[in-house]
Amino acid sequence: MIIARVMGGLGNQLFIYAAARSLALRTGRELKLDLINGFAEDTFGRSYLLDRFPIQATMATADEVNLYYLNSKSLRRQRKLNRYLPCAWKNYYEERSLFDLSLTTFKPRRAQVYLEGYWQRESYFTFHSFQIREELRPQVMLSAVDQFLATQIEQSESVSLHIRRNDYAHVLGIGYYERAIKHMRSIVKKPVFFIFSDNPAWAKTHIPSAADVIHVDSNTTPSGAVTDLHLMSCCRHHIIANSTFSWWGAWLAAHNKQKVVAPAHWGYRAAPAMNWTVIPN
Repeated sequence: MIIARVMGGLGNQLFIYAAARSLALRTGRELKLDLINGFAEDTFGRSYLLDRFPIQATMATADEVNLYYLNSKSLRRQRKLNRYLPCAWKNYYEERSLFDLSLTTFKPRRAQVYLEGYWQRESYFTFHSFQIREELRPQVMLSAVDQFLATQIEQSESVSLHIRRNDYAHVLGIGYYERAIKHMRSIVKKPVFFIFSDNPAWAKTHIPSAADVIHVDSNTTPSGAVTDLHLMSCCRHHIIANSTFSWWGAWLAAHNKQKVVAPAHWGYRAAPAMNWTVIPN
């Protein structure tokens, strides 16, 4: 059995699931998700959102995760012990580097293995990318407004452009977006930019509406984030922020001849996927 601690916002939850699911598929094990510890001390009030997707996992019970309660003596013992165990004999596998290559070949000998980390790299689940995409296509019921927007996206050379500003240390300046838009216009014929942002005022000030610029009234509820992710993934091309949310909007899209522009520096563990174009920021 593989048990993964689920935590963070929607983008991080998707990374955690993808890495854990790929490990479970590779080793022929059942996947369970720990929803008890991941959100116990979340100061941002975030909640579990993977139930909006057709994932292949069940919820771990309190008994199955009682060794891994946050700040407990048992968790401290597990962390200390597992640092000295051979990889195959670890029952607690903790993310301790920018990219832990050994997770991609990990063959656990224990009956139960607990994963703790964000695993924000495509390499953790590349081998099972087709199946991961199928299991992470959001199940949404679109409102009339969102359905009209989806039609606009489908009928144009649509480019999703994501701007994240609020409660975020690694904000991107307008220079990155100007360079990214210029690049996209040089490689895509008649692009239409659909702007998604958690700070619409900033976005509209710096990227004014025009015939080829449409500002999306982003949904602010947890379920609304899933709707926005779906709308992003409907776009043909993408200009993403250094954000796991728009990373997944682009990766789940996988349109034919899709172009994706990503910032060079992220400020944390995540990185652009293979074959994406990197723009200085």
